[in-house]
Amino acid sequence: MDYRVSYEHSLASAPADFIGHVSDQLVTGVPANVPRALLPEFIAEIIRERSPLIGRIRDLRVL
Repeated sequence: MDYRVSYEHSLASAPADFIGHVSDQLVTGVPANVPRALLPEFIAEIIRERSPLIGRIRDLRVL
């Protein structure tokens, strides 16, 4: 399944400094059997795998 998300992130080298705000991003390839309660964590992991420079993600919202 595909989801549009919004989030803020930090760099892996400075995980406490949130520097980026992504207002709209499409995340593809999310299995349909992921429980709704675990969806934000699963999507955050996909984003971190795609972009290894990202450290922490906060305020993740499924749009």
